[in-house]
Amino acid sequence: MLKKYWTLPLTLVLVAILAWPAHSASAQTLGGATVYVNGQPASTTVIIQNGYQLVPASWFRGLNVSVGWSEQYRSAVLTTSSIQIGFPAGERHSDYRSAGKTAWQRDDLDTRTTLIGGTAYVPLAYTARKLGFGVQYDSRKGAALISTGEGGFVAMSQQKQSSDEELLWLYRITEAEAGSESYAGKVAVAASILNRIAHSEWPNTIIDTIFQVDYYNGKAYYQYSPVLDKRIYSVSPSQETKRAVQEALNGSDPGLGAIVFYNPKKTDNAWVRSRPVTVKIGNHVFAK
Repeated sequence: MLKKYWTLPLTLVLVAILAWPAHSASAQTLGGATVYVNGQPASTTVIIQNGYQLVPASWFRGLNVSVGWSEQYRSAVLTTSSIQIGFPAGERHSDYRSAGKTAWQRDDLDTRTTLIGGTAYVPLAYTARKLGFGVQYDSRKGAALISTGEGGFVAMSQQKQSSDEELLWLYRITEAEAGSESYAGKVAVAASILNRIAHSEWPNTIIDTIFQVDYYNGKAYYQYSPVLDKRIYSVSPSQETKRAVQEALNGSDPGLGAIVFYNPKKTDNAWVRSRPVTVKIGNHVFAK
């Protein structure tokens, strides 16, 4: 059961729209970055936490998102017609509710909402996905790509042969891992791979992530069993699997930010079982 995180009506919560309170919870080094929105470059300041980019909450105004500040909750508040999200300063979570809902829900985050010079910094990829936008990382550009539904991803449309090859392997690994799972299960598997690409602990391309092998004490550890047993080379991705992969590329994530998944009946891997569980879909447990 959720605690009482939010009780004020929206009109009272959204205050100080044009300026953030002049408090600073953390002194971190600011950098610059370019984010591509529907293929167009947009500059922003960033800070890095645990390998994730955090940008000013106000940056999302350029994506037609209402951005405000709740002094009572010391929280940045982002609102669209479909969702409202609060990022309490100094906390590693967000609180959100969908349009038409009265109950608030909470997501635990790997980053901490940070105030610098009166500006609230929130996680770029998480926030964009939560707002319903498509998010992808382009390793060639070294930049995040955001799709608002008004244009496609530059990486998938312009990388041609390389992009086609990566897409093919994403189809195959999704089919091999989730061919017998539900549509949501397929989307979640594909999304978890994309989440790894955006994470600092894993390679930043689809192919390198799928075929990554770690060696410890002379033993090879494969990230995905279909690569180890070669099933990835023999599967034929179904049309449903292809649609699921495309949905994941457009930002859908039923796995709720998961970077690993496993069938508890088929693995005794202590590390993967130690990860915080996000959701269970079909035979797979998804975790961060």
